[in-house]
Amino acid sequence: MGLGAALNAAMSGLSLTKAQLAVTSKNVANANVDGYTLKTIVGTEVHNTSTSSSSVLTNHVQRQVNTQLQSAYWESLSDSAYATQYNDYIKQLDQMFGKVGDPSSIPSLMNNFTNALTSLATDPSSQSAQEVAVNAAEELSRSINTSAKQVQEMRRDADAAIADDVSEVNSILKEIESLEDSIVLERSAGRETAHLQDQMDRQLEALTEKMDVEIKQDNDGLLRISTKSGTTLYNDRASELQFTPQPTLGVGVVGNPIEVKSQSGAVMELTSFDLKSGSIGALVELRDDVLPETQSRLDELASQMALSLSQQTSEGAAADDGGAPPTATGLSVDTSNLNSSGDTIELEFEVNGESRKVTFVAVTDPGLLPLSSDATADSGDIVHGLVIPATSASLQSQISGALGAGFDVSVDAGGELKVLAPTSPGTIEVTGLTAKNTRTVTVADGSEIPLFIDSKGDGVPYTGALEDGGQKTGFAQRMTVNKAVIDDPSLLAGEADKQSSDRANLLKDRLTKTEFTFSPSSGVGAKNAPYVGTISNFGIETVVKQSQIASAATSAESNSKAVTSIAKNAYENSYKVDVDEELVKLTELQNAYAANARVLSAIDEMYDTLFRIA
Repeated sequence: MGLGAALNAAMSGLSLTKAQLAVTSKNVANANVDGYTLKTIVGTEVHNTSTSSSSVLTNHVQRQVNTQLQSAYWESLSDSAYATQYNDYIKQLDQMFGKVGDPSSIPSLMNNFTNALTSLATDPSSQSAQEVAVNAAEELSRSINTSAKQVQEMRRDADAAIADDVSEVNSILKEIESLEDSIVLERSAGRETAHLQDQMDRQLEALTEKMDVEIKQDNDGLLRISTKSGTTLYNDRASELQFTPQPTLGVGVVGNPIEVKSQSGAVMELTSFDLKSGSIGALVELRDDVLPETQSRLDELASQMALSLSQQTSEGAAADDGGAPPTATGLSVDTSNLNSSGDTIELEFEVNGESRKVTFVAVTDPGLLPLSSDATADSGDIVHGLVIPATSASLQSQISGALGAGFDVSVDAGGELKVLAPTSPGTIEVTGLTAKNTRTVTVADGSEIPLFIDSKGDGVPYTGALEDGGQKTGFAQRMTVNKAVIDDPSLLAGEADKQSSDRANLLKDRLTKTEFTFSPSSGVGAKNAPYVGTISNFGIETVVKQSQIASAATSAESNSKAVTSIAKNAYENSYKVDVDEELVKLTELQNAYAANARVLSAIDEMYDTLFRIA
């Protein structure tokens, strides 16, 4: 090797060592900086065949990042952010509902009310007992009102939080765009970009906390970011998320969707598949599913409580066609009190030993027909609508038309409904016929009373009407004790001239002994196996259900945080700076630098000697 070749090799080695010293020194100085990744710089040996000489080429600075561990951490971070955001709201709900034995919980307040009714039944003429019962009913009603209002406030909070997160995502995407522009510019100028890539990772990490995204790099190193369904969030330029919150978001009102507007102006709506993770995904699920189900649970409790105390039931009596012997038998029932939307007629029969049930639900708006099977909580019945008010002929026509051949249906002028079926073997056998109507006034025969009414307007009876979106929707917020009863608590003991314990006993039994079928939309029970139980038991179930949800949410958050912690440690260990190793490397590089310097010094002396000889 000639002196020129040796000089070139030593100079290139010195240049590489100098660059490595700078990078290693920076590693040591930034070892404790969050997000700083270990940097290295290596040389590539270059061999000149014409001169048979070698030198080393200094490459660009490289970051030591394990991309597989990075992806695993970001994915776990998205899951963890979802679980944390979700549990924040669930803990609020759990605190609101409390425990079954808490004095302020709905089951405890319901127990106070039933105990007050028991005391009233013992001494129905006691004004004190009457007032205590009314006060207990008011306290129970207010508790349900307050809980329902808090649920809606939480929905509005979640809706507003979605808007905040969407704004943050847009800021992050813009920052990613700016950083990538800087990276491209620095690369084209031949300058290092490792520090910019560190900043980019921090932005991508922040993005994964908000949304579940796919992050890829093209062969040219440029980023491509999309949702799980493939909607582009970033491709050279940032797309924009669009969302309009609803400050007046109320019961039954659907929240606005989140949309993505591309640079071309195309708008795509994000689906539930895109929002399975990240804090935004949790907020959307809370707003659209969890909190509405909680509201539905409260509405179901309030609805069934109101109906249980005011609903009168007429059971069918045996009937036939008058023949001797009769050729058709069945049941008849009085439907003259079928006056309110939501009132029902239930028909049960057997066909070849198989039990079937048809429920007719009264409505005042023909536009609601045909009714959905969800109009009743019973999963096994067939539902038909009855348009009221109706003449006897109209009622007969509607029922007969719904049942079809095989039944003989008649309604007389007094409203007596008779449903018969032929007595011949192998045909239909009518086994049950029941008419249920809501008592809407406090002064009338019978022990039922509209104790809980709807505060809408000046106060209207609660009948479970299906018009205007359904009276049950949001009823938990509107349920109130009938003003007539508040003004005259003695109504709980019956009419003034015939007070007894009958009404108090009936109200107590309806709450604690009579079983009802509850809608599975409440989250208690299943669609094909709805919950059947007393009002008191369902009140307990509302609290138990919330406790179960809270327990599951806490466990999910704890588990996701543990996974994220493990993933984070593995990821950070893949890039973090080991100061001891870097200090050893500094010593080695200093020695290498000194060695290259000595070679240069020796070559310099050789050149001096040659020049003196010359």
